[in-house]
Amino acid sequence: MEEEGSRRRPSDAVLCECSVLAARRTNARSRTKAIVVNPRTSSQRRFRRFIESIVRKVFDNQRKSPRDGVKIKSSTINSLFVPLLVSEKCENQRKMQTFPAPRNFRVWRLLRNRTNVSAASATQIQADVTPAKSAHLAELNVVSPPKRTASAPASRLNLNGTLDSNGNYGRKTASQSDLNFSAELSIAAPTKHAIPELDLSFDNYIDDQYRPTPKAAPVITRPLPPKPQAPKEPIYYPQGKPVPQLQNDTALRRVCEVFRSFPNQKCTLENMPAVCEAAGLPMYWKMPVFLAITQDEDRLATQVDFTSWWKAMTSVAHDEAARFVYTLSMGSRSYLQPEDFYELIMDIIHTHPGLAFYRDATEFHDKYCQVVMTRIFWNDAHSWSGKLTTERLRKGGVLQAIRQLQFDDDINKSLRYFSYEHFYVVYCKFWEIDSDHDLKISSNDLAQHAGGALVPMVVERIFSGAVCANPNLKNPQAELGLADFTQFLLAEEDKTHPTSVEYWFRILDLDGDGLVTLYDMELFHSQVQRRLAAEGIDSMAFQDVACQLIDMLNVPGGATSFRLSDLKKSSLRGRFINTFVNWRKFFAQETNEGSESPRIEDEGGQELTEWDRYCIEEYEAMMEDDQADAETISLNLEEDDARSLAFHDVL
Repeated sequence: MEEEGSRRRPSDAVLCECSVLAARRTNARSRTKAIVVNPRTSSQRRFRRFIESIVRKVFDNQRKSPRDGVKIKSSTINSLFVPLLVSEKCENQRKMQTFPAPRNFRVWRLLRNRTNVSAASATQIQADVTPAKSAHLAELNVVSPPKRTASAPASRLNLNGTLDSNGNYGRKTASQSDLNFSAELSIAAPTKHAIPELDLSFDNYIDDQYRPTPKAAPVITRPLPPKPQAPKEPIYYPQGKPVPQLQNDTALRRVCEVFRSFPNQKCTLENMPAVCEAAGLPMYWKMPVFLAITQDEDRLATQVDFTSWWKAMTSVAHDEAARFVYTLSMGSRSYLQPEDFYELIMDIIHTHPGLAFYRDATEFHDKYCQVVMTRIFWNDAHSWSGKLTTERLRKGGVLQAIRQLQFDDDINKSLRYFSYEHFYVVYCKFWEIDSDHDLKISSNDLAQHAGGALVPMVVERIFSGAVCANPNLKNPQAELGLADFTQFLLAEEDKTHPTSVEYWFRILDLDGDGLVTLYDMELFHSQVQRRLAAEGIDSMAFQDVACQLIDMLNVPGGATSFRLSDLKKSSLRGRFINTFVNWRKFFAQETNEGSESPRIEDEGGQELTEWDRYCIEEYEAMMEDDQADAETISLNLEEDDARSLAFHDVL
């Protein structure tokens, strides 16, 4: 009976802290739980069964000879069973908690079931067993593993108490070349009942099949869900970036309130400044807007007319440039032509304070409109098609100039477009060379400009239609109007302007292939040399002049011809063009080589262009001439009055 009871539960194992020695049950599941922690592969299970078979033999020998003392080396137990107590992957290794060695099996079992027991805690368990009932049982000591060294990394644990990086044990790797599988189990017994020593060497039993091969856990990478992105807006808005509908509706409500203040809720042209201000439009848009809402009819504008026009306009035009084109073209085109500005300029003449003195001279109103329209397209269109597109209108300055007119009473501050002084200079120059004063200039009249400074070939090219303001007229012209002469004068007096460079490149390009060769340059410069020779002025040979010209343009590769882009890049393009066009200016720049014109700035601190300086000089000279003429006339009148008085005295 005593033997059967010992088989069920050995009394010696009550206080043992090792689960293998504590409870040897028949239940395989409970035995598996006591020995192996989280077995993974079949190789590990086979290794576990092998260890169990050795342990059974030890216990069987112990029970068969209870009087004999059995001594088991602590290093053997340490190398066999401590790795079985360590969890495969300890989640709390950084805390390195240590627990005191439990004194009974129940406490140890509670600690074993905890998942946060670290490897360092499990390897520091020490068991000192001194049986009270059986004096023949040897002392069992479980000691801590050796300290970490460079040859045994802390991230791995061998059979002496280290765990590898994959959480497995018993695997011999390059970093564990000194792994020791040998364990000695020596049994010391009395000579009377001597038991032969068992030489259990792991090298004789462990084969490659018992060495578990760690398998890397498959890395499952799941693509992150795409982040919600806002819809990309188009970079280019042909009609401007759309504005909120609330903004347009708010402006419309303000205009409706203004219409309610008018008699019969109808608006005249005199009331349009208030309507434009409520709609957020510049004041000098009033005439084009009034014509647009009344559809160019001779009647008053109603609130319904403005509402329908406003909704149609804001549905397709979203910025100032697009709305300006829609208003002036009556919504029929996406570009403007010179005649579209006529009504707007006429309204400026009749309403701007700076032109009050000019309102009575109605015969000159059309001339002013022609000059202003030509300057608008010269500065902003950058095209020879006669069209001002919405895109070029945004980049130009005419919209800002129109908006600024309502704040400046001096019309001459608008130098690029609406200056009356500039118009006066242009028209006086046109009137001087118009011999018969029929407002038409012939080739002979143009040849007299600036004392005959233009060479004959240049005059011929101007009348050939290469630089005609009207793109429909490509045939040679017999006469030039005020608009064509305005273009010529702008190009002649400011050769650094981009449109002026294009103007003269068209003149020099005889065959129209977009390339000016040495042959073309020699033809024009030979006529300049003839005019200089006629005036008794010596000049250099064309070979020397050509070398200087090529250096001016700095054409890559030392080419002997140039394109329009090469001419625009050159900072000496004005001197280059004068070499072939105007013999007087060519002679002046050759004699004054190295001298620079003084810098002149306007009231805003911006440098004046060559055209602005030319107009200032010419206007002052004309004013002096007019004053001298006025004084002469007054003196003549005084002399006539004196003679008449003397005649009456004689009588």
